[in-house]
Amino acid sequence: MILKSSEWFSLNQIECCTTLAYQDGYPKHSHQEYILSANLSGVERIWLNGKTSFVQSGQVTCYNPESIQSSTFAEQPTRFISIHIPQHALIDVIRENHLSSGHSAPVLTEGVLHHPELFQYIQSFTQQHSTEHTQQAFLLLCASLFQSPQFADHQTSHAIRLLQDYMRTELTRKISLDELSQISGLSKYYLIRSFKKFVGIPPLQYHMQLRIHCARDLLRQRVHSLDAATALGFYDQSHFIQSFKKIMGITPHDYAQQLHLSRKKFSIPRNHHVH
Repeated sequence: MILKSSEWFSLNQIECCTTLAYQDGYPKHSHQEYILSANLSGVERIWLNGKTSFVQSGQVTCYNPESIQSSTFAEQPTRFISIHIPQHALIDVIRENHLSSGHSAPVLTEGVLHHPELFQYIQSFTQQHSTEHTQQAFLLLCASLFQSPQFADHQTSHAIRLLQDYMRTELTRKISLDELSQISGLSKYYLIRSFKKFVGIPPLQYHMQLRIHCARDLLRQRVHSLDAATALGFYDQSHFIQSFKKIMGITPHDYAQQLHLSRKKFSIPRNHHVH
């Protein structure tokens, strides 16, 4: 019998863990927090409100505080990520963004959810390593969880274009969500949700792509990768390499080297004339 939780950590009082389980289970129990889980592999059998359901890989489970639930796992290993969200965290998001006139904790749809977007955001939240990106990932998760109406009028689209123009002029440093919120006049919650709707990716990732594109132009001009990183405000060389590779699929050094070699390979001799 195996039921093993690992990588248990806390992000701003929101606790996360990865669990591997088979031939075991959790007896009937409850939590004080909201529980969101993303099933990465295997099958989990859950009991909730007198009903038994099966959670397949790629699906999400959601439990409200104090809900009684239980789980069992068969011989095939099941691996899942769980996020424990304090009630005050969701109440704060709702109050700060005027999503409800009340101040009580929301009641979420419970049980097994086929919700690819929410599944993605649960994974993304547990993979963040900076305060800004953690906050952005959590607000995206909340927006997906609440399934609030689209905030997509003409005024908002104008604000998003304004932010895009601003980010194109600020490539030599990191920008913050607070800064973008102040410029656009949108709360961070609506800023992140609206930006992703209009552009396709969240604002911090968009700005990072702009900086990497600029780095690529510098490397094309044979600027050394270390100098390119410094010019764009990447004072941590490993962070620059990791960010460049994530977008380009290759390290800055290898990109510059291969580009230089290809120029030699396909260069046309000066005395050669094309007729």
